[in-house]
Amino acid sequence: MTGPQPTTVTGWQPTTVTERALLTAVENDDDPAFLAALASGPLLLPVPAAATAGEPPAWPTGHHEGVTHVMAYTSPAAIAAGLPGQAVTYRVSVLTDLAVDWPDERWVLAVDAGLPIGVRLTADELAALAAAGVEAELPLREAVQRQDPDALMSALLRAELVLPLRPDGPTTRDLGDPEFPWWCLPDEQGRPAVPVFTSEARLRQALGDHDLVVVSSLQLTEHWPDASWQLSLNPETPLAAALPGEALLTLRDWLSELRDVLDDAAEQERSRRVSAAYADPSTVGVPVPRSAAEPTTDVDEGPDPDIPVRLQLVIPHRYLASYLDDGYDRAAGLVHAWHGPGRDTPVRLYRRLGLLGTGSPFEESDEWVAVLRWPPTDGTQQEWAQGQPRMESLVVPDDTELHCLHQDGRDEILARFDATARRWTPA
Repeated sequence: MTGPQPTTVTGWQPTTVTERALLTAVENDDDPAFLAALASGPLLLPVPAAATAGEPPAWPTGHHEGVTHVMAYTSPAAIAAGLPGQAVTYRVSVLTDLAVDWPDERWVLAVDAGLPIGVRLTADELAALAAAGVEAELPLREAVQRQDPDALMSALLRAELVLPLRPDGPTTRDLGDPEFPWWCLPDEQGRPAVPVFTSEARLRQALGDHDLVVVSSLQLTEHWPDASWQLSLNPETPLAAALPGEALLTLRDWLSELRDVLDDAAEQERSRRVSAAYADPSTVGVPVPRSAAEPTTDVDEGPDPDIPVRLQLVIPHRYLASYLDDGYDRAAGLVHAWHGPGRDTPVRLYRRLGLLGTGSPFEESDEWVAVLRWPPTDGTQQEWAQGQPRMESLVVPDDTELHCLHQDGRDEILARFDATARRWTPA
């Protein structure tokens, strides 16, 4: 990247979100932020006055130091400042389109020449900067070129979508809200259509700076407001396409059926694993045979005498989702006294409790492990509070905390159990 370039224009001020981000990056000497802002905004290419309607637009070129430069600007105000006194029409592009269509590897892209945010990119620099966007758009670009509706649907399923909001509409950003400000516009045939874009850069290419919300394709299909409305994808850009509302509703129904099938399969698998594990408690969280050479202890101060007693039980990694996602309220393993903040790591717990060895779900290399932790009750066996582990199968007590114990000693609380609601509440 050559730039930012020496400023030759005075009195210029940024007028768009992209330009403000570019100027801030220049002032902070932050090249990564500068390039990210450049990739996210529109680029305006002047159109020669002699251009013939219907012909492919010519590249607006100039020559500097024997090198051909393609001129581009970030806003009409930037054109007016960079080309004062000239009546200039322009076409709007984005960095990915320029990289895909770049005509000559010897040419250089000059953006906002003469402005404080001016920059020059070689063909290689342009390709590198646009590479991620080009790869992300490749399935969509191929689907549009082939006019293949199935491939288009497939590409949309994998894409994050940007939805412009109706100007002066309600402030809600929730697609499920009846007041959500859908922006429905007539297409070329006068049919109602909702503009949807595959990136903020594409939205700005068509609409400039505009209020928006980012949604997934699943959210969009689930809340599509009207089967008679079309989806107008990336209008006014080279990746424009249209899908009827009925197709979105069909996709929604198919996804719903698929989700039900997957949920049923996942529930059956969870039930099978839990039944297998808890039918024989000796397979979960219980000491396993170790060789005589294997260390049986680690440096340990024992339970901290200055904190209230808490009981603890180690959870195999594969069961964590059953607790957090499904409200699972059973546990089996070695109940033991918590030693206190900063006194344990996964491997120290494993060694103290004898949880390592052939067939164990735990490994010395584990970077984290989940534990259940709760205060003792009147019926708690005294030896547990004295630090003597005891094998138990139990119902999770109310207000039990689910923690993640990290290799570096961090103790992160994940959730707290509400026995009445039979669910884990995120902490």
